[in-house]
Amino acid sequence: MVKMSGRKVICCLTLFLALTSVSAIKRLNTINDLKKIKIGRSVPKHSLLLLHWFSNTIDIDNNDVIWMTFDPNRGDYGWHYYGNFERVLPQLQANGTYFTGGNLHQRTDIPLPSYITHPHHSLVGSEESNRDRIIVRVTNNARSQGQRIDRVYITQHFMVQQNLGTGYDLANTYEISNNLLREMREFAIGNQRNPLSELRDDFGSQIGDSQLEQLSNSLGNLAKLGLLLLIVLCSVQPGQDNNRAHRGTARPHVVNIPVKKRNHIAIDIPDTVQHHSYWDQRNEMNLKVMTGLKGKARMVWTNVPHSILNQGVMVVLFKNNNDQESMFSEAIDVASGSYDTSVQLNPGLQVRLHGAKRWCCLWKAPGEEISRGDEFCNPGQVQVRGHDARLQLCVRNGKACARLHIKQSFSEWGSEFTGAWVGFYSSAQKAADDYEWWQWQWVTKFQRANDSENLYYDVYEYQSGLTMAEGVQARFILKDQRVIASTPVWQ
Repeated sequence: MVKMSGRKVICCLTLFLALTSVSAIKRLNTINDLKKIKIGRSVPKHSLLLLHWFSNTIDIDNNDVIWMTFDPNRGDYGWHYYGNFERVLPQLQANGTYFTGGNLHQRTDIPLPSYITHPHHSLVGSEESNRDRIIVRVTNNARSQGQRIDRVYITQHFMVQQNLGTGYDLANTYEISNNLLREMREFAIGNQRNPLSELRDDFGSQIGDSQLEQLSNSLGNLAKLGLLLLIVLCSVQPGQDNNRAHRGTARPHVVNIPVKKRNHIAIDIPDTVQHHSYWDQRNEMNLKVMTGLKGKARMVWTNVPHSILNQGVMVVLFKNNNDQESMFSEAIDVASGSYDTSVQLNPGLQVRLHGAKRWCCLWKAPGEEISRGDEFCNPGQVQVRGHDARLQLCVRNGKACARLHIKQSFSEWGSEFTGAWVGFYSSAQKAADDYEWWQWQWVTKFQRANDSENLYYDVYEYQSGLTMAEGVQARFILKDQRVIASTPVWQ
């Protein structure tokens, strides 16, 4: 008989539970099914807002096929790749990919609407409004307007007080059917086809006409979303049939609408942005790459909210915004700080903030992505005085480089720059002849850059042996020792 250590037993048990839990994922087919789960207790109420937005953002064609209408690879609406490392969901086929969305802390050029990111406190609570997520399984397809979605799930992170890390809660992960998505699309914001009274009757609710009028007056174009929340969240009176499989096949049931006072509905979804201190705090959070020791990348983070830190987080370095394989990671426990990595500094590097998870109680690894910073970029170009050319200081693999951007119409630049050279300096205070030892090159010996896609300029590059550091500067010097271009010092 083979003996196993306690840690191995825990690892095997964790794997077994993960594999067996996939088959236990429940499927929600109708809005009626949504009423049966514990929304507001086990499941955040904010899940309804997120699912409503998603159902009205994707495209469902006449063949009942779901299509993405945005690009999750690009980070639209904060969506990103999901590795399914915990085996929460079924394993993928060769051409499949999981993506996840709904993180309110995710910085993105295409943000979620304000009623998702700034819901009223009385509707979704405070800290609990960022636990819910949507995960989709997509397959590659040539259709121009998006990727095909094979499966849709709603899930959530464990609560902080559960001390279970940043993984997803398997017990509260549900598959969403195409039929449920279609039903939620009937409550689309601004949709004038179905009046509130018709939706109320179709989905088996006896909300009064005066309350519908108040929904319309108080919420405007969000009235149908408010109606959806009332239908799902309000309790069903005892003895009423709550097992309608399809619309219109059962008696309308009676709901108890919570009120603050007579004829006043206690649901408020503001159209305008409500600024909360938590949102303001995370808006100030910043992640960036800077120049570290010996030409290596330094990860810098500032103003990480303590509510996030307390859950356990890591700063993770990636090659660029599209890359999904981490190059370096480090757990952090302070709101602001920096960490020098072993990765050579290059353009495109990006710092992201991830939750931290433990593998079999032995070591930490990056979990769910929380936020990401901007890609590291070379500084801009400076004009070479009197010529159709520009000089740029760059970094490549931790070394200082100079790039010449020469306008294609400047065909005589070779003869014009005979005897001209570019030198590298450790600071802007150095004299022109006090360049770093052997760190210079004749302009006419610069090599053509292979990565340039500029239609109007040809780009030539020289990579020095000087390790990039703060204060480094490049200068363009003519044969008569006149300096006609100096880059800003490296930051």
